[in-house]
Amino acid sequence: MTWKFLPRPSDRRTPPASPPSGGAPADDVVQGPDTPQTVFLAREPIIDVTQRVVGYALLVRAGGLLPPGKPRHAAEEINLVLDTLNRFGVEQALGEKQGFLRLGVPCLLSDLVEVIPRQRFVLEYGAPEPLDEASLSRLATLRERGYRLARHWQGEEHGLLDVGKTASLVIYDLALTPLQEIARIDRLVKAHKLQRLVRNVNSRTDFEVCRAHGFDFYQGRLLAPGQTLVMNKLDPSRLRVMELFNLVIKRADVGEIENAFKHDVALCYSLLCYINSAGIGLQYKVSSIRDAVMLLGYDFLWRWLSLLIFAGVDLTAGQRLLLSTAVIRGRLAELLGQSRLSSREGNHLFITGMFSLLDALLGVPLAEVATRLHLPEDVTQALLARKGRYAPYLELALAFENDDVERAAQLCQELGMDLDEASRAHLAAIEWAGVLAK
Repeated sequence: MTWKFLPRPSDRRTPPASPPSGGAPADDVVQGPDTPQTVFLAREPIIDVTQRVVGYALLVRAGGLLPPGKPRHAAEEINLVLDTLNRFGVEQALGEKQGFLRLGVPCLLSDLVEVIPRQRFVLEYGAPEPLDEASLSRLATLRERGYRLARHWQGEEHGLLDVGKTASLVIYDLALTPLQEIARIDRLVKAHKLQRLVRNVNSRTDFEVCRAHGFDFYQGRLLAPGQTLVMNKLDPSRLRVMELFNLVIKRADVGEIENAFKHDVALCYSLLCYINSAGIGLQYKVSSIRDAVMLLGYDFLWRWLSLLIFAGVDLTAGQRLLLSTAVIRGRLAELLGQSRLSSREGNHLFITGMFSLLDALLGVPLAEVATRLHLPEDVTQALLARKGRYAPYLELALAFENDDVERAAQLCQELGMDLDEASRAHLAAIEWAGVLAK
């Protein structure tokens, strides 16, 4: 399973949490004491049977270049969770979706767990050994107070005795348990009328087979590049956008660009809608293609066209996530290069990151797309061979996605920046992509 860790420097400190005295938990989480200077938040989408994102599985860990050991005790674990959520903010971590947090049973026994907003999170736990009466009573109390609990299932038959009392959702893992065994156990679990989530659904075949069994939620590399190809050729309207993109990136004459637009009424309409939108903020209405092209300028125009290449694709939920990832890559690469390269090369970095998932989104080999788009040589080298001066910036974006902190630190050193600087750029790119999606 690929976690996307988002490093967050220590930029906001609040007093340590006090155990709640009962009743409804606070809306905002607070930071626990003795927490590390840098924490990491991993996030992976959870989808339903229609491939709509319903939530994110979250995983937190302390800073440092090497994966740390497990927390020494429950208080350390819950404080790390609270500190991470506090630094990132629940809204930034989840948006409007539900969060799934992995916690040990000892954490659930702690009063501090009730600081976590119950409306926003599902609390996961595993129970390799039968739970004692005190633990069962505590989990039942949490359910009564409105918390949703999810039990990890790894084939323990004893869990059938208490799962209906302590959980509202059961989590299976294809990496740990064969599907035939999951299906056998699931027939017994369904009698408790619980929802079921399957993890490590890492291919389209896995998804279709699991969907046939009627599971409720799915998580895994199903949404990774190469897994959601749905098109085998580029449609004519997209080819026209690519032709315009080529004219703009080579800075063709404004009249030539204007004539190219006039061959497509829909494109003319889209451009005029864009230039007259509230986001552009002009004080007057633009009604001519030539004026729109001249007002936007080459840099804004190619950026708009690069996004428009994806428009009109009948995107699945998974592909929409890929598009969001592509936008984050492009913006992150651009931000990383702002203080090191010219503004024009920063634009090229945006293209590099943005187009790095073009093959997965359009279902066309990247080499074929690169042939149609007359991209700068450095961009083509970075996309097809991971070489050239833009490649390290793209590789750094990929390192953040893949939780490769050691690789990220190495690339930061090569590029002359520190990890905190790159982390802040990553968060800014995520926030920018979120605004763009609205």
